[in-house]
Amino acid sequence: MERFLREMCVLLPQIGQQHRFVIFASKKAIRDGEFSELKRAKLVAMPFSKPALERALVLPALARIHRLDALLVQRIAPWPKWGFRVVLTVHDLTPIKLASQYGSLRDVFVRLLTRVSVLASDLVLTPCEAVAEEVATYAGQDRSKFVAYFNGVDRKHFAPSVSTGKKESSQGIESSYLLACGAIERRKCVETLIKAYAEFGNSRPRHLVVIGSVRDPDYAAELRSLVSSVGLAEAVDFRGFVTEQELVDLYRNATVFVAASSDEGFNMPVLEAMACQVPVICSDIAPHRELFAGAAAFFKPNDVASLTAVLRRVLADPDQQSSLKLAGAQRACMFTWEAAAQRVLGAMERSVAGQ
Repeated sequence: MERFLREMCVLLPQIGQQHRFVIFASKKAIRDGEFSELKRAKLVAMPFSKPALERALVLPALARIHRLDALLVQRIAPWPKWGFRVVLTVHDLTPIKLASQYGSLRDVFVRLLTRVSVLASDLVLTPCEAVAEEVATYAGQDRSKFVAYFNGVDRKHFAPSVSTGKKESSQGIESSYLLACGAIERRKCVETLIKAYAEFGNSRPRHLVVIGSVRDPDYAAELRSLVSSVGLAEAVDFRGFVTEQELVDLYRNATVFVAASSDEGFNMPVLEAMACQVPVICSDIAPHRELFAGAAAFFKPNDVASLTAVLRRVLADPDQQSSLKLAGAQRACMFTWEAAAQRVLGAMERSVAGQ
């Protein structure tokens, strides 16, 4: 979500030079230089950072003061509409579908207000068609109100290494490894991957590397207990948060990248791994199938035996690994942030024009 917003803030003013753009941001974000790349847009500091008050009063007032035709907001729509179109992004319905796993106050607001926000919006943007269909059904809205923009990947940064005759940095891992990336929470199904990895015995890759900050401490503790119980404490490496360059290094040197999630809105790490020419194995869920069919190997979600079988097949077949690398790289070329920004801008223009 943050990457989408960052890219839109930079690219929309560049490609839509016939329009006037105003970006509302927190004082801290402005002070920290998060908008240093911004060109051709007016940057306005929010008077305070209180999400409920922002939606109820501040954003509608600022939209009116700056005479906006459309206001793009995330997830929760502003409540009064004073002459402007509301463009809403909904990246997924995860906090609603998996309510027991999302108990923060913010998640409660999301569950309470997502449907009414969709109803109140003039246009809803989603990262893929599967999410658009899901949100339209959930809110009981006509599908024509929804536009999928599709995320992009920076292929200048996420790219295979250029051979220099020296071994590429692999962040301290000197042998083959499986890689998984994403916040440590239950929908990522890391336990499925650990159990499948354990099935290999002595033939397994030397390491399983799991990247991601902990969102669910109880789940993280369960994973560590599982690793110990199957005797893999020395083989499974929980890296936590890593820098973007460390992430690129880890992608480039991975034997296989595995995305085991039971629910996603898009899953950016899959696209990043493909851009780095890593063979990818995905759970067969709707967004993965829509976005990556033909470029990844698929297994049944939450099915250890299915994942184990696919891993065995891919790891034992260098030709399939090469085929997945090529297909993944070609798929990554289809997703650019410039194209995403063009889709967003076109959808907003049509909404304002009443089309």
